[in-house]
Amino acid sequence: MNMWKTTLAALGLVLLSGCMRAQIKYDYDARADYASFRTFDWMAAPKRAKDKAVKTDNAIMERRVKGAIERELVARGFKVEPTLDPDFLVTYYPVYTNRHYRTATHVGMGWGYRPFRGVRTGVVMSKQHTYTEGSIVVEIVDFKTNQLVWQGAAVGALTGIQSAEEAEATVNREVPRLLAGFPPHR
Repeated sequence: MNMWKTTLAALGLVLLSGCMRAQIKYDYDARADYASFRTFDWMAAPKRAKDKAVKTDNAIMERRVKGAIERELVARGFKVEPTLDPDFLVTYYPVYTNRHYRTATHVGMGWGYRPFRGVRTGVVMSKQHTYTEGSIVVEIVDFKTNQLVWQGAAVGALTGIQSAEEAEATVNREVPRLLAGFPPHR
């Protein structure tokens, strides 16, 4: 009976995680002149995104994320400027990291009668589970100073995606939430 409860609880957690929204995190340089930002262009993902501990080899997801970021920035009034010097550069990368969690099932039995204590015994079965957490990281670099001025992450946004349609809907939902913090409101 306990094993069924544990299995159902784990299944519920997995289903619930599919409905959860990403955790949005920001960091920015408060001294940057965001009011002067009007145009942008793309730059390559930074070297740290190519680290062996982080997997970023999904070209379809990268195109999907880039398209959503560009649409959102244009909708916010910024203009893509690929030929002249832009005000800022945008880079992004989907990041996939292996995560682990443990579950435990307790099984026990015993006998006895009052007022005596009786005899009890039990076993704990523990299992480690692995899943891939997918996040979207966006970085904004001031073109004039070549300094990172804004970074945002939608942690877990790409976790548990099962189909291309679900991926498209998730990216189109999470990228606007992520870019809601750019430029920072002071």
